[in-house]
Amino acid sequence: MQRSTIHIRSIAADIIITLLTCGLYNIYLQYKQMEAVNEMLKQIKYSFVSWFLLSLITCGLYHVYHEWRMSVDICTALNQPNSNEPLACLILSVMGLPFVDDALQQAQFNKYFGS
Repeated sequence: MQRSTIHIRSIAADIIITLLTCGLYNIYLQYKQMEAVNEMLKQIKYSFVSWFLLSLITCGLYHVYHEWRMSVDICTALNQPNSNEPLACLILSVMGLPFVDDALQQAQFNKYFGS
C-alpha cells in the first residue's frame, strides 16, 4: 500500500518560517499535522476548528493536551507504544516550545509517509 507523500515536510524550513512569522506559521502547521494524523489513523479524530477554538478559550492549555494526545496517536500508528515522545512533547509544550515538539512530530510523519 503506497502512502501519500503530501505530508512530508522540511523540518528546518518549518522552524525557520515559524520563527520569522513569530509563531503564526505554526497555526498552519497544526492544520497540516492534523490532516497527517487523521490519515495515519484512517479516521477523522482531529479537527482544526475545535482545536483553535478550545485553545483560544483555555488560553493555550488545550494546546498542551492536544500536543500530548497527538504524540500518543502518532506513536500508536507507528507501533511504538513504549515511546517517550509523548512525554517529551508534553514537557516541550509546557515549557513554551511547541514548535520544537511539532518538529519531533514532523520527523515521525516524514518517517511514516516516506517509507
